[in-house]
Amino acid sequence: MSKSAEPQKKKFLTRATLIPIALVGIAVVLWLGAATFVTYRILHPPFLDGGHGDVIIASEKARANAHLGADPKSCCDAPFEDLRITDDWGVSVDAWFVPGTVPSAVLLIPASGASKRAMLPYLKFLHSAGLPILMIDNSDFARGRAGWGWNERGIVLSAAEILRKKGYANTAALGVSEGAATALMVEAETPDIFKVIIADSSFTTLGAMLRRNPSLAGLNPAFLQTVMWELGRALGRSPDSISPESSAARIGPCALLVIQNDKDHLTPGSDGRKIFGAVTNPASARLYITPSEGHGDAIYLDPQTYQATVLDFLAHNLPGASAIIIAPR
Repeated sequence: MSKSAEPQKKKFLTRATLIPIALVGIAVVLWLGAATFVTYRILHPPFLDGGHGDVIIASEKARANAHLGADPKSCCDAPFEDLRITDDWGVSVDAWFVPGTVPSAVLLIPASGASKRAMLPYLKFLHSAGLPILMIDNSDFARGRAGWGWNERGIVLSAAEILRKKGYANTAALGVSEGAATALMVEAETPDIFKVIIADSSFTTLGAMLRRNPSLAGLNPAFLQTVMWELGRALGRSPDSISPESSAARIGPCALLVIQNDKDHLTPGSDGRKIFGAVTNPASARLYITPSEGHGDAIYLDPQTYQATVLDFLAHNLPGASAIIIAPR
């Protein structure tokens, strides 16, 4: 080979090496960029816009209950106090406190993206039974993005502390969807915050729930794993480690009522059975499965059974609440 041909050969080899590297680099950038976009959509889902996280707005069954009104007064002629609750990270949410005649209180925790107004159907029968109620907005409103139950823990903890300061040593939490998941995780991390948890439509792990979502279920598994990795970095914990199921095993003597819709595509009956099965004190736990295909709408499927189940569980497990009215009005 001539000396003049050697530089050309080296130049050719350099190009032959750099081109594949460049193509791989472009592919990686596109892959990560697409994963970042999907992660952004998970953190900023459509239901955060316009209050569509409210079960009372989004559910067809709930629309039939439009007469519930806009606040406790218009819902069930209940006096209420406007509150502002702030957690240790400086996130604040609006809340309503509704006094009652029973010396124990209930904290109502809505689903991701929902406001306290979404919990008016629950307020109506709990207030009729004489229970004091604290209703809070989901902190997604303040943050402007979904925390999927994990980033709501601070607000729930602060809300429970508000009830303690008001003199309620014994409190229960009733949460729907992410609200239920948050209550379980808070109790596992800070024992004896709640005497009773009513977990309606909680997921077992956030990762499992998200993978069931139709918009994610069909993605390439490796790409979906990249999305989960990015989501974990954004939330501060891996979605597969955000686990109300494992939290249920650490709630100790706290009584747990698990409510689950058997045919729910996001949090099916099997999720409720796993959470119930994780409890180490089954004597203080109960499982209530409904045949609904909806998510978090068990209260609309059979209101009387739902209300009687919840009130009976509270009467038998929440100290000071044995005298509540069992028969819903």
